[in-house]
Amino acid sequence: MESTGEIVHRNFRLALGRLAALVCASVVAVTGCGGGDDESEAPKPTSKPTANSRLVPVAQACDGLFDEAIAKEAREPNGPGKVYPVKTGSTSHVAKALREESARRSTPEDLCTLTDQAEGKELLAITVAWTPHSPPSGQSVHYTTTVGPEDAGRLLVTCDIGSGGGTESGGDRSLEFAMRDYFTVSDHSHAKLLIASAKKITSQLKCRETPEYPDPKVVAPPPKRGLR
Repeated sequence: MESTGEIVHRNFRLALGRLAALVCASVVAVTGCGGGDDESEAPKPTSKPTANSRLVPVAQACDGLFDEAIAKEAREPNGPGKVYPVKTGSTSHVAKALREESARRSTPEDLCTLTDQAEGKELLAITVAWTPHSPPSGQSVHYTTTVGPEDAGRLLVTCDIGSGGGTESGGDRSLEFAMRDYFTVSDHSHAKLLIASAKKITSQLKCRETPEYPDPKVVAPPPKRGLR
């Protein structure tokens, strides 16, 4: 027969066991419980993709916006042959955002951003935003040469898309395409890239009057050989 002390001790151990089970059940969803060595059920951290997994040739960047001549300029003399395209919305996604009334606050939409590696140094960026400014009289498109990588070129395009598209004074609003360029390609290439970008967007927006885009050779002649 068990002594009174043994009975008390056994009941005490049973009480501790029940308490431990209750505590374990209350926290199992957060911390897990038990001494199993199987770690397969533990959440695994999402591995971050490396830059090399998405590096593409310059000529394939930005949905084929670069032609081979611009890509060659970007690679010379010491530019990268491949770039990392930062994820941006598709042309249709950007056009949809521009059609929304909130976009009339001149918030820039990203069209193309390239870096030298994932989360690396920016090489080139093209944005578009609504602006109350208009091209000079008689023009629906106006290209402006700028100086420096932070403001490498601008293109104003008149695009009336109807409701909500005018200023308070009744005038049409325009789209302003802007570029930053640390490749330092030629001004002729800037004009080609901006005009090609604008054509993609305005074709999606279906402007009431089709913009009359100039020949890039006219607004920014190609550089002479050996010069940019």
